[in-house]
Amino acid sequence: MSNQNGRASGTLRLAGLLAGICWIVGYTLLGYAVGSSTNGAWMPLDTTPQAFLPLVVRSGEEEPSLTIYDLDGAERDWDWLVATFGAVVLERGTGTASVTVLRAVEGPSTLIVHVEDASGTPLPNIPVVFYWPDAPGLPPEQQACGLDRGVIGYTKVENGNAEFAMGSGAYYFPPAGGPHVVWIATPGTDCLHGLGMLGGTNHIHLDSVWRMSESGLAEPESLMVK
Repeated sequence: MSNQNGRASGTLRLAGLLAGICWIVGYTLLGYAVGSSTNGAWMPLDTTPQAFLPLVVRSGEEEPSLTIYDLDGAERDWDWLVATFGAVVLERGTGTASVTVLRAVEGPSTLIVHVEDASGTPLPNIPVVFYWPDAPGLPPEQQACGLDRGVIGYTKVENGNAEFAMGSGAYYFPPAGGPHVVWIATPGTDCLHGLGMLGGTNHIHLDSVWRMSESGLAEPESLMVK
């Protein structure tokens, strides 16, 4: 009986020792997996929250608010936008012309860019650029977003809308983005990439509302319709 007890006790001690070794090895490997440098030196785990979203902030100013609506007018978030419309990218500028609303639209094949001032009053005769890869070249003062092609459309006097007709080349399928980019022809503008119409739908696309600051309104004067 005593020999059996001794063997049982030894077995338990060995099991405990092996469990301890496994715990130490596992903890060490986990530390290297989530908190080590490429040369094997341990580094503290970065717990800073990160948002891997296609929203690029270029200025040091506070990011303008952005509201997103689906086809029913319900408010949605950026995750929904990307899941629905693919690789849409909002590249923030310096605040002279900022996107404040993105709205899903079905039916018309016309993309609308609505421009207003800080009080919400529609702005007429504002030059808006509509880009696609083989569009005509733009003069330097109208270029932005690292792009030098596009056509200019001016916002209407009656409603502050610039309207752009989209053809069959505007269709795309997520997770890709569409071929079109829009921006306001003023320095420091936002750039809205990846626009177009969802393939297999009745021209579903994103219209946008833009807010212009006083500094932005001073810039494009030479480009406005007289």
